[in-house]
Amino acid sequence: MTTVIPAGQRTRNAELVRELYGTLYRERRLEETGRFFHADCVEHDPADWRTSDDAFPRLRADIDHLVADNDRVMLFATWTGRTRSGADLRLHTAELYRLRDGGVAEHWSVADRDVLAAHGVDPGPERDGRPAAPAPVLHGPHSDTERANAELVLGAYRDVFSEHRLDLAERYYHQDYRHHNMRTDAVPDGLDAFKAFFADNIAAFPDLVTTVDHVVAADDRVMVFVTWTGTLTGAWSGGGPSGAPLEMRTCDQFRIERGKVAEHWEVVDYLALGRAGLPTP
Repeated sequence: MTTVIPAGQRTRNAELVRELYGTLYRERRLEETGRFFHADCVEHDPADWRTSDDAFPRLRADIDHLVADNDRVMLFATWTGRTRSGADLRLHTAELYRLRDGGVAEHWSVADRDVLAAHGVDPGPERDGRPAAPAPVLHGPHSDTERANAELVLGAYRDVFSEHRLDLAERYYHQDYRHHNMRTDAVPDGLDAFKAFFADNIAAFPDLVTTVDHVVAADDRVMVFVTWTGTLTGAWSGGGPSGAPLEMRTCDQFRIERGKVAEHWEVVDYLALGRAGLPTP
């Protein structure tokens, strides 16, 4: 049986979120916030820096990638502006919105808090972005291909990252897949570089575990919020163990082609990595 995808709902929700960004975060008409957010909206990651001009006057955001999946929209955004002292700001975040009746009912975020801290802004405590459900699930109708793509990504986090089975990486990634980090261009492409990078990470964090907190899928794209936990008890290419714990959140977007990952983008909370004792880019 063929699953019918509610393309109209996805399109409307994508347009709503794009209008939200244009109105609130580009034109800074913050008095219209009530048009987009329900009064009982559940905010999992309060962030005053978005709507206050105290730290970053004339702050604006541009959407880099957006995936609309039924009642959920997940995106990457780049925030630019200047501090009160005149320093330039460039910050990457990932945002997840759950929409209901034409407004935002729930919101989660992953921010590169390292950038906020560098500009003297209190990034706040790490927020719990995990949903109430014990395991990540797709919500609403999806095509067989979308479900297969989501299962592929979830399998990679389970087998490669949590079980440390780097020998299974080619089951999930194309040999020449491309990797885009939103903060730095110094991330190599290809499966061999991927294996070398994560071999170093697993050596540093022998107890490294990943938990996928949210997953959305539309067409050939899958996006996830992920929590990475471990302890820096091993050696790595830049130094020795610190014994510090890691609890880092990322958002990752994958483009699936012929049943494997062909391209990957990521937003990383580098503050958590630095607090664990590793250098940040």
